[in-house]
Amino acid sequence: MKKLFSVLITIIICSVFSISSAQSNLGFGLKGGINVAYQSTPGEGLNVNVENIMRFHGGAYLNYFFLDNIAIQPELLVSGKGSKWDDPYFDTKDLLTYIDLPILIRYQPVKLLNIHAGPQFGYLISAVQDDLSGDEKMDIKDWYNNADIGLVFGAEANLPFNINLTVRYILGLSEVTNDVEYIEPWKNNFIQVSIGYRIKGR
Repeated sequence: MKKLFSVLITIIICSVFSISSAQSNLGFGLKGGINVAYQSTPGEGLNVNVENIMRFHGGAYLNYFFLDNIAIQPELLVSGKGSKWDDPYFDTKDLLTYIDLPILIRYQPVKLLNIHAGPQFGYLISAVQDDLSGDEKMDIKDWYNNADIGLVFGAEANLPFNINLTVRYILGLSEVTNDVEYIEPWKNNFIQVSIGYRIKGR
């Protein structure tokens, strides 16, 4: 997964240089906001109760309009995920932090609005379990896979003063928990709400 991230980031950097001569089609900016995170599990409804939690995200984006109203938009975000869950033995939160790389196709039919979709690749950088009953924290990175793959669906308002407001749903495609004996496979799903600042472009 580290090699995949290195390749993807290299491609993005090379793309920036290759399109520098067409700067009128190039844009970039900063963004941040909240994730309403939830983990789906086959055990839910049997003996595991899962609830969503609020985490944060932040990073930068780049877009290039190769047609008048269609662009490719990669982003690089630090993103919090996880869930609150309980069963007969535990009442806890799994707090996960990823580096996420969405690669989106953006369609902008009008100046003030765009819709976008595409794959998202995540790499786990930390995983902590917060025991709500005993107020203890434990490193659980070994319980989770490094990779997290999802599918992004979103809409964005491009407002005056270079402000963007974005709402997305990210559907988890890959099982993020590993084959630890007492953990059933879980997937990361979340709603993401962001505010951004357009440094250049649309």
